[in-house]
Amino acid sequence: MENFIERWEDAVRRNIAAINEGIAPDVSGSRDAARVLWNGEEYYAWLKEYTSSEQDREYDRAIAAKRKSRALPGGGVCAVFLHDKNLNPVTSLKIDLPENNHGTWCNGTYGLGSAGKGVDGLLVSISYYLTGEKPAQRPQDIGEGWRYMTVLLRLDKSADGKVRLVQDDRCLGNPNRYEDIPTARKALAKCKDMNNGWIMIENR
Repeated sequence: MENFIERWEDAVRRNIAAINEGIAPDVSGSRDAARVLWNGEEYYAWLKEYTSSEQDREYDRAIAAKRKSRALPGGGVCAVFLHDKNLNPVTSLKIDLPENNHGTWCNGTYGLGSAGKGVDGLLVSISYYLTGEKPAQRPQDIGEGWRYMTVLLRLDKSADGKVRLVQDDRCLGNPNRYEDIPTARKALAKCKDMNNGWIMIENR
């Protein structure tokens, strides 16, 4: 099992490196990963936060100019990476955060789980903050102004039969204040739009 986890971690790192044009972050030890059974097939989903390539370039520019670096909109990314049972990449999706005209930085992941009976999808819990605001001046102020939210990602197939993840904010809203998966799952259960199929998930 340990060898499988290591290969899974390597697969996620390769995915991030491929889409981010840079060095992939350490993804070991993530609690936000799960085995997913959907439509009779086995998949592996991993939720990860990482720094965008443009933000990495901003760090380099700041060092070269001997100035303080800026937090760019979208500089912090939270994304889900989906692999098949052989750990071949299937699809991935960056969490969309439209608040503040997309001037956001996703800085933490806190859970990935089933959306519950009646919904073909995953719930992911994240934290983020708005860029452009004054950063914390003291260690004890770090975390003030952070937003905590849970987002629904539906599993679906495109017209050509490819599996995809689609962010669905109809019921939970975006932004929302559902800080954890159980709370968001209860909200989904009351939403009339969530009415097709259901997903089995086994956290790693």
